[in-house]
Amino acid sequence: MRGYAPELDYLAITRLSRGRRIDLAQPEKSLFLRKPLLELSHLGGLAVKKNSVEQRILLGWLKQGALPPNPNDPRVVALRVTPPEQSLAPKSISQLKVEALFSDGTSRDVSHWTRYATNDENVATVTDEGNVSIAGVGQTAIMLGYQDKVAVANILVPYPNKLSSASLAKRPSSNYIDDHVFAKLSALHLRASPAASDLEFLRRVTIDLTGELPKSETARAYENDRDPKKRELLVDSLMAKPEFIDFWAYKWSDLLRVNRGMLKDKGMWAYYSYIHDCVRDNKPWDAMAKEILTARGNTFLDGPANYFRTALKPEELAENVSQGFMGIRVQCAKCHNHPLEKWTQNEYYGMANLFSRVKFKADQGIYINDEMTVYNSKQGDLIQPRLGKPIAPKPLGGPVLALNSPLERRAFFAEWLTRPDNKYFSHAIVNRVWAHFMGRGLVEPVDDLRETNPATNPALFDALTADFVEHKFDLRYLMRRIVASQTYRLSSASNSENRKDDRFFSHFLARRMTAEELLDALSAVTGVREEFPGIPPGLRAVQLPDTKVKSDFMDILGRPPRQITCECERSQEPNMAQALLFINGELINRKVTSDGSIAAKLVLSGKSDALILDELYWTALGRAPKPTERTADLTALNRAMQPPASKPTALRSEPKLSALQLAELRRKAFEDMLWVLLNSKEFLFNH
Repeated sequence: MRGYAPELDYLAITRLSRGRRIDLAQPEKSLFLRKPLLELSHLGGLAVKKNSVEQRILLGWLKQGALPPNPNDPRVVALRVTPPEQSLAPKSISQLKVEALFSDGTSRDVSHWTRYATNDENVATVTDEGNVSIAGVGQTAIMLGYQDKVAVANILVPYPNKLSSASLAKRPSSNYIDDHVFAKLSALHLRASPAASDLEFLRRVTIDLTGELPKSETARAYENDRDPKKRELLVDSLMAKPEFIDFWAYKWSDLLRVNRGMLKDKGMWAYYSYIHDCVRDNKPWDAMAKEILTARGNTFLDGPANYFRTALKPEELAENVSQGFMGIRVQCAKCHNHPLEKWTQNEYYGMANLFSRVKFKADQGIYINDEMTVYNSKQGDLIQPRLGKPIAPKPLGGPVLALNSPLERRAFFAEWLTRPDNKYFSHAIVNRVWAHFMGRGLVEPVDDLRETNPATNPALFDALTADFVEHKFDLRYLMRRIVASQTYRLSSASNSENRKDDRFFSHFLARRMTAEELLDALSAVTGVREEFPGIPPGLRAVQLPDTKVKSDFMDILGRPPRQITCECERSQEPNMAQALLFINGELINRKVTSDGSIAAKLVLSGKSDALILDELYWTALGRAPKPTERTADLTALNRAMQPPASKPTALRSEPKLSALQLAELRRKAFEDMLWVLLNSKEFLFNH
């Protein structure tokens, strides 16, 4: 019904069920026509109205002898929607027109037969006839589908804010990122939040680049630094740290599925070490992708060869490569044409056939310690099950490679994939990096880049991608570009005009730190390191080679199992288990009350309550306590150190505490204060 397989549809209509569905002698009596007209009862309900154009077309086809599909008939090659973009007012209505462009150069209005859907019903709804009704403010896309082609119509609905030209002119701009973001905000009538403070920027960029909190002495020095270029110098210093390498090696290990459950210990360490070396050497993303996708050799010795061990079937490899390196979720096209995108079942199997000659063998003839070698075979094809024959190897959106071509298929694909003009490849990684720093992608989900899921700011997306490609796929350059923008440096505090904005970057999107970042932050703030079973002591959570290292804390907080190539594996959604983990969990209580904890050490240092309080704030939150916080906290601390209340009598006075008891009360009071800070949103969130 969606034009997926006309040949099979034809056979089902004319031959199956003993051919009872059509009656060429009396076309009007055909079940194929009477049931959708509801002349006979059936579960499908009324599908064709009497005397409609659909009835005339179907009856005409039957009267002509129910001819089969003709491969020489003109095919739909594209859809054209009018208008393609609109800026509409709330509660307004608009009618879309859709034309099908055919292979013979003709076109036809197919608005009546087009499938319509909206990406966001809170902004706009659409009827089966293409009538758009505005329901709210923001931006959405109307998806259009006719036969196996898709297109979108973009709808923009400005917020009901009145912005003066003077306020727009005051927006500072560091680079083209800001130009594109602020242009979109102007079109939507959104006012950007002010810039974040120096200490907010320090904490934010330190977490984003290294996965750790800034040390208290670093934060104090940074606050007092008067160098106008101190933010740029800070970024340089963070990127030069080994923690930067560890953090991004861990992040790319999520994407590339470094998992000892699939790779075994030796394969996992070889794979992780390769990724770590790539980050250390700032290997360009295209070079890294080529090495991984063309890798061969012993999986215990050749790190990138393990990529193919994470998915042993051509179909799985095609799905992983498409989603990981191209941002295309093609899984739906395995059984039928993709319902939301242009990919057909044949294109799915053409993509999968690129990997049909990837073979595996066990060293020494048997799987000794699961040691395997990846190699290329010179023969072998994947059969398209519906057709019973192989489809010529073809990348999604790329050129065809003949079935008998002597070219090595993976090398052919990798060369095409990493071409500078291949936006599938560059868009996919740019969107991932942008999402990491900005809290959401220009396209969401970040690994679902399709024509029917357009970017919130297409001009910015294209500009970032072009800049990234021009600078030779340099990931560090891309990161510097983003964190240098005023957009990244906006405060996370919203104003009355942008409070509801969660996708146009009018303010920084605060988000909870990841499981690994939180565990490392707890260890750093309390001064009590976490020890992991089977791992050398002293390693941070983001230095672990994979996610199979046991940690109930990180599992509850949503670390990914690395079983599939999907950003959805990592969960940032809150739940009751996470709340209980921080309120009374063993790990946080152990760290806070340990003799090696910062609270115990500061109490023994002989410092005053005010100085200890200052140090706790600087260490946990990267700032000094506000005057109101200082007063309230010192009052609470003083109250906590008073002796227990008793009933005064003529014969008994208030009990007095010994110095040891007072010291113990003081320590417990500061442990409680530390616990409060660690449970605050300001600590838990990157903001």
